[in-house]
Amino acid sequence: MWPVFEYRALGSRDFEAAGRLLVESYPYRGHEPPSWQRPAPSEQPRRWGAFHQSAVDSQQSSPVILAYAALWRVEGEKFRFDVVVGPRYLRRGLGRRLFDIVLDEARLAGAATLQARTCDHCVEAMAFLARREFVETMRMRGFVLDLTTADSRALFAATDWDTPPGVSIAAVTPEHGADPRFWSKLLDLQEAAREGWPDPDPGGSVIPVDPTQFRSMLMPSGERPVAFFVASREDQFVGYSALVRQRATGDVWFAATAVRPGVRGQGLGTALRARCLVFAGAAGCTKVRSASGNDALIRMNARFGFNETHCEVRLVRRLK
Repeated sequence: MWPVFEYRALGSRDFEAAGRLLVESYPYRGHEPPSWQRPAPSEQPRRWGAFHQSAVDSQQSSPVILAYAALWRVEGEKFRFDVVVGPRYLRRGLGRRLFDIVLDEARLAGAATLQARTCDHCVEAMAFLARREFVETMRMRGFVLDLTTADSRALFAATDWDTPPGVSIAAVTPEHGADPRFWSKLLDLQEAAREGWPDPDPGGSVIPVDPTQFRSMLMPSGERPVAFFVASREDQFVGYSALVRQRATGDVWFAATAVRPGVRGQGLGTALRARCLVFAGAAGCTKVRSASGNDALIRMNARFGFNETHCEVRLVRRLK
């Protein structure tokens, strides 16, 4: 006979155990749990766990968490959630019960869409979501490059690729970062570059981002990127790429690479990313991570020698 489980909201002392459960299933998300104590105000996260009273964590002197769930706001009426069940407690209804809690809370919060993410090899999770009317919207592939063994000649050669006529590439200086006009122009580029990119979370209202918010997204806590290059033609930005450091893990990763539609297919994105990688290597970085669902960027990663680490499937269910 199965034991009776307790379902309740997590307290801060439960976060460490819940974080371990999440990272055991999705190792590439190791940077997320350290931020749980100080979430972004706009996210308004809620977290729950399934516990068995007779199983006690000797270190915490509290019931062991067997499954974990979370719900948070991504943008406007778009929400995302997690439901993660420990391997020893699969097929006992824990995931179903926690999802019911998430769904009820999402509706109360006014969610128009609910996004789930899982790995492409997690067959049971994919089936669980399909039974609950989730539809795949895109696949995000993760990559890693070891700069100590990368082909440095190929990287240097790519930095000198011919750029489109009239386009120049320059490193972003601290003075640029302090200029509000710089961020307005970069945000204009970012919005234009959305054309042709898959939307991982279609539906629901979208709240426009202002230049100050965009700066905070790219430079959290005001920390400058490890490498940051912008391509310009006359007074307009036509491309950029930035490598940032995750404070929780120390990893360096591509936060963004964007090129205006009118100058795509001419090697500009490759030249921008190559300059970032060369700069990172000179700064002593050893590994660089990247994640993308864009075919052009995936081809760039392959050209530079990145190895694929995982493939994350994103699925959405409409609630309105």
